[in-house]
Amino acid sequence: MALTVAGGVDPGTAAGKSLNLRKGWTAEVWANVPGARRLAWTPDGRLLVSTGANGTIAQLTPAAAGQGPTVTTLATGLQHTQGLALARDKGRSVLLVGDRTRIVAWDYAAGAVSNQRLIVDGLPSGGHDRITPVVRGDQVFYNLGSLTNDSPADRTGTPERATIAQVGLDGTGNHTIATGVRNGSGLSFAPDGTLFAAINQSDNQPYPFKDDTGQYGQQVSAYINENPVDQVARIRPGTELGWPYCLPDTTGRPDRTNLGYVSQPLNNPDGTVLDCATADRTALGLPAHGAPLGFAFTQDSKLPRSLSSGALITSHGSWNRTPPREPSVVYSPWDARKRTLTPPQPLVTGWQNADGTRWGRSVDAIPGPDGSLYVTDDQAGLVYRLTPGR
Repeated sequence: MALTVAGGVDPGTAAGKSLNLRKGWTAEVWANVPGARRLAWTPDGRLLVSTGANGTIAQLTPAAAGQGPTVTTLATGLQHTQGLALARDKGRSVLLVGDRTRIVAWDYAAGAVSNQRLIVDGLPSGGHDRITPVVRGDQVFYNLGSLTNDSPADRTGTPERATIAQVGLDGTGNHTIATGVRNGSGLSFAPDGTLFAAINQSDNQPYPFKDDTGQYGQQVSAYINENPVDQVARIRPGTELGWPYCLPDTTGRPDRTNLGYVSQPLNNPDGTVLDCATADRTALGLPAHGAPLGFAFTQDSKLPRSLSSGALITSHGSWNRTPPREPSVVYSPWDARKRTLTPPQPLVTGWQNADGTRWGRSVDAIPGPDGSLYVTDDQAGLVYRLTPGR
């Protein structure tokens, strides 16, 4: 579907481009936001966009049909803005922002913020320091990604990295609830009320099978290209997902659901550091090295029924795979009986050219109050509005 352009918007590298969508959908370059990363809708119908290293929060106020939104700056002077969340506290709307080494909060009302405060501060920087807060009731849940690709040192530091943590909205009671979660930068609550994470797994892992190939412990390109799969997993207090001692194993699981693990040959060769059979299973494996960043359940949205009970998973695309894994948005239906997600279905592709180069990279996708899907692209610095046929 050829991209149209909203009035007053510069399409940049998206000029003349198309996206691959489901039949009947339309696609529009809706707004210019340099470095556009994560999204959140305010209670009064404005779309907030974090801008990564730019250290700002952009505020997009929808305009008349056919026109791009009015783009203003809601907050400046931040470190490296990533995840956004809106909450209610004592009758007020509260905006939370993951900002590299901290979670910052403000009161929000009528397009303005006030009463800035810190929920968490002093988190370690470097590596996968892209914090995503999500809120349920008076509790905030957030990721603390690993510093490294696969070093056990991440698990012995203070604080331990590769974790999911929980803290009160008032900043009290901060504690770790899940470990071995290499980079769980996508967090969202499922229809059953439990927390799930979309997780970026490690790269260049040694062949872990002691089989007749004789490749155990070696770098095998065919294995590396497809393993370890990125993960979607349920997060409960006490969850252990095994990184960097255990690798998700798709053997005998062509649908990549309900995955167990195999011991990592260098960090845990004989399974004595961690018995991988005891690690919590991966609910859903995603194509290796796709880098899932955006993750949003859709049960409370106005999307069509075919997309209204599952999760949107937005991948940034690989950085070193050959050939490159393309950026994408997929939809994973929810199985209410089994209380889990099922294999994903393609929803949006097209940012990657046939030769593996890219003109854009998707980061986040969330439903809008109008029933459209809003998608960020940090490479092109754009927000897209994708509208299903009615």
